[in-house]
Amino acid sequence: MRRSLILMGLTGLLPIVVLGAAYGAVTLREQRAALDRQAALASRSTARLVGREIAATLDAVKMISRSPSLDSGINRPIFTRLGLRLMEDHPDWAALSIADLDGNRVLDLPKPIGGALGKVVEPGSLAAAIRTRQPQVGLVVPGPDRMTAFAVRAPVIQDGAPRYVVSAVVPVRAMQHLLYTESVPADWRLRLIDARGTVVAQSGTVGDEEMAAIVTSVPESGWRVEVAVPRGSFAALTRQTRWVLVGGGVLALAVFAALAFALAVELRRYRQRQAATVQAQRLEALGRLTGGVAHDLNNLLTPILGGLDLLRGRTGDDPKAQRYIDSATHSAERARSLVARLLAYAKRQALTPEAIDVPTMLADLHELLQRSVGPTIGCTIHSAQDLPPVRADRNQLELAVLNLVINARDAIKTGGRLSGTIVIAARPPRREDLRGLARGDYLALAVHDDGCGMDAATLRRAMEPFFTTKAGDRGTGLGLSMVHGFAEQSAGRLVLESAPGQGTSATLILPVTDAPPAVADDARDRPTRTAEILLVDDDPAVREAAAEVLRAHGHQVAEAESLSQGMAALADAPGTALIITDYMMPGGTGGEFIARARDAGMPQPFLLLTGYTDAAEDLPGDVPQLRKPFRERELLDAVDALLG
Repeated sequence: MRRSLILMGLTGLLPIVVLGAAYGAVTLREQRAALDRQAALASRSTARLVGREIAATLDAVKMISRSPSLDSGINRPIFTRLGLRLMEDHPDWAALSIADLDGNRVLDLPKPIGGALGKVVEPGSLAAAIRTRQPQVGLVVPGPDRMTAFAVRAPVIQDGAPRYVVSAVVPVRAMQHLLYTESVPADWRLRLIDARGTVVAQSGTVGDEEMAAIVTSVPESGWRVEVAVPRGSFAALTRQTRWVLVGGGVLALAVFAALAFALAVELRRYRQRQAATVQAQRLEALGRLTGGVAHDLNNLLTPILGGLDLLRGRTGDDPKAQRYIDSATHSAERARSLVARLLAYAKRQALTPEAIDVPTMLADLHELLQRSVGPTIGCTIHSAQDLPPVRADRNQLELAVLNLVINARDAIKTGGRLSGTIVIAARPPRREDLRGLARGDYLALAVHDDGCGMDAATLRRAMEPFFTTKAGDRGTGLGLSMVHGFAEQSAGRLVLESAPGQGTSATLILPVTDAPPAVADDARDRPTRTAEILLVDDDPAVREAAAEVLRAHGHQVAEAESLSQGMAALADAPGTALIITDYMMPGGTGGEFIARARDAGMPQPFLLLTGYTDAAEDLPGDVPQLRKPFRERELLDAVDALLG
């Protein structure tokens, strides 16, 4: 009997141990491969960043080596002015220098390196630039001012032969930030090494622990990026696997059934997490693609709408032509609305707060909301008397209400129900709704349903992105998170209250404003004042359409397609009364353009044309924005408001 029991135990234990060992080996190999892939990806990504940085510096130095101020000798005043401007655009440069073919520095900007002119510190790259007649990246060396740096050099070619060498001196600390763009474990080490093996920059752990390194070259400079992973990371995986195998072998017979059940549960959860991760990645990629496509569509729709508005005024009383123009304008407006929804979905829509009469907005939305929930669910609206307007983005507020109503509909239909009630109420907020908000007056917009409700655990996670209790083909988990983000961005909050079987109340708390709600004004056909206007936009179609609209109403318009051209045009036309600029354009952003113009003492007001400005951190808060695509009346009204 004892032998039978032992044999049965060994028979049951042996396959479990073998399977556990195989599973542990596969897991170890996959985890090690994942570490290798992560290290290789970090190395390649950092090398690309370094390469782009070096290439940009090479292009800049090559450009200044071709300056006309170096055509016949060195025109020091002109070159100094150009060089200092270039250094303003490259704040990481420590110096800009010109040396002759013997390595003697003849001009250093902004001041002599080390206090006096002399020989170049690292002559090897200077000789290579003269020999090859191509830009070169020098070695990392300590300079006379005790600053470790490298030089980026380009020869000045005159009459087919090198005459001088222009060099930009870049401190190694300027490359340090490139190593922090990759998110890697704290015990990893990233190093940037030059052609001689000198460490240019380094981040991460520096110790005596043995490391496994992955190296990627930077072809633009002859440097290389090294990502080193502690070998102890792999040893730790081995130790963990051994402990799992030993513990599993000892407890295998006693907990075999429980282990099988736990494994099945874990595999199911793992598949759910994997599916959620894949879905999140797809949605993120779709959001980026959607934002980019919508931005391009805005640029395409702007000249279409502008051209149609111009044609409307030039066709006279021809009813057939007016009908064609109205049809085309209606289609363009529908495309404009679709682009706005795409940008809202991609979270790249710049908010434009305005005063909104909430009861009027809800009345306008009621038909759409009722159609969205279906005929079997009643959707009613209750608004308190004499409510002040709120300050928010109208499109985003309407989208938030629609999201909340659709969530309420789905909660009612959970469990096979076909009918229910949704109540939308606009009212003053309760005191507990305002805790933690800034002092001021607010309005509450609540959506209540008599659906299934949520338990405490679900309620805590309801506003997390991608968290959903719906089937995978019915929900993305983005609705409440988008409403929450909109409320926070509007200086308010979203309050959720729910209990199982008692329905859910979702309440938007938004700040009120003393400004009256906007009223459409179509009475004026011409601007109240004409003026000289500078229009800066790198898209020729957008620039031409906007300029034609302005000129058709009496304005004098000068055009530019980049930041530098805009600054030059301002300098040549001090009588300019208004500047209209795009945000993304060659030579810098609209925010940089505004800052440089104001630093130069130019008092003109600015109007920013934008498709979306999700990264416009440098934009002053007092600059009004006009979203693309815009209509003729919208552009003229914005110009009138600034010309005042």
